Amino acid sequence: MSKSKVLLLGSLSVLLVGLVGCASNNADNAGASSGSDKITLTVTSSMVDEARVNTMNETIKIFNQTHPNVTIQYSPSPWSEYAQNLKLAFNSGAGQDIVYLDDTMQQMLQKNNYLMDITDDVKSRGWIDKEVEGAIDFQNARTPGKYYSIPYMAAPIVVYYNKDIFSKLNLTPPKTIDEFNSILAKVKEAGYVPMENGGMSNMPKMWSVFHMLYNQTSADDIKKFYFQQGITPEFEKTFTAALNQVKEWENNGYYRKEDASIDGSAVPTYYAKGQSAMVLGGNWDIPNYEGTNIPTGAFAFPQQDANSQSHTIVNATDGGWALNAELSAEKKQAALDFIETFMNPEVVKLWYEGGSTPTIKADMSGAQVSDLKKEVDQAIQGTQMGFYLDNAVPGLYDILNKQMQMMSFQKNTPEKAWDEIKQEYDKLSAIAKGQ
Repeated sequence: MSKSKVLLLGSLSVLLVGLVGCASNNADNAGASSGSDKITLTVTSSMVDEARVNTMNETIKIFNQTHPNVTIQYSPSPWSEYAQNLKLAFNSGAGQDIVYLDDTMQQMLQKNNYLMDITDDVKSRGWIDKEVEGAIDFQNARTPGKYYSIPYMAAPIVVYYNKDIFSKLNLTPPKTIDEFNSILAKVKEAGYVPMENGGMSNMPKMWSVFHMLYNQTSADDIKKFYFQQGITPEFEKTFTAALNQVKEWENNGYYRKEDASIDGSAVPTYYAKGQSAMVLGGNWDIPNYEGTNIPTGAFAFPQQDANSQSHTIVNATDGGWALNAELSAEKKQAALDFIETFMNPEVVKLWYEGGSTPTIKADMSGAQVSDLKKEVDQAIQGTQMGFYLDNAVPGLYDILNKQMQMMSFQKNTPEKAWDEIKQEYDKLSAIAKGQ
């Protein structure tokens, strides 16, 4: 891990309303693409929810104020289909001009030389100084010194909770796992659903496991796993213990009975019934939970020990904009200008007010945000950033989800599930390294 990446772990988590920076207006850096020649750029991401599609459309309008000759064709696809759609498009020679990538997808496309190295452009345009310290390095951690994508927001995971249920049961947000378990038991006893999950995708369960790993094992062990350098005995022990904790929650009835048949995208709908106490989710879920009309708060997943010196949560750069390696010089300049639009303070404000946590330096003190957005920002204050560990190697998410499902159906113990995860991790790591 580079020095700048280490710095990011502490700095991004406090990027909140009062942050003031020196981001410049995109109009000052319009580049050659603001000429008269007509250009069409195809753009894709997995941001299909209405709120972010609307924000993207507003961003495109702002871009077109200085680039009226450039047509942006934005065609997102759902997360469940996104990686496969990217693979098919690029393998067939029809890859989009600009693509939004998380670490796993960037590994996949960069390995096959589908992405353009934009290191010189990042430096010449001054983008490193426009981003929170270390953000670009974090996004490009697997290619130290070379940049293939540019982030513009972070993606913290928090625990959303039903304030009415907490109030009725005289509960307060927990600080430790023991307190968290006590709340789960009290909520269950009172007849509510303690936690939502969505057993067809199991993201909240995975994030719970990742949080427990961060707070019970060393950062070095986690980095070794994430960067495909192997699995230490301590990491293995802690991962198995975290799986056992999730299994105990299942055995205690802390998830909805029909959880195994619920898709992750339907979780807010179940939460909206008012009988669910908590659910783990990202900051991108803020509009979804605000739309339920359930009084909702947020807190950081609790630590193992209240006296811990640090508090790491699942929170990494959400993804980054990358360019197709086959772009012409003219299209490249237009595409870079489009990326720079996301550094325009007006655009940063749009995304921030929509619930995002920007990685771009800008003064957000005058932004109008909801109470829930403020609570999410407050929840992550003072925490440190942690990887989405399913991004350690392409294909790992599917393995984790399968083993979570096997545990739910009583076809695997946590110990056997870990053995399968470890075996597949080794295979996938070898493939990723070209072995």
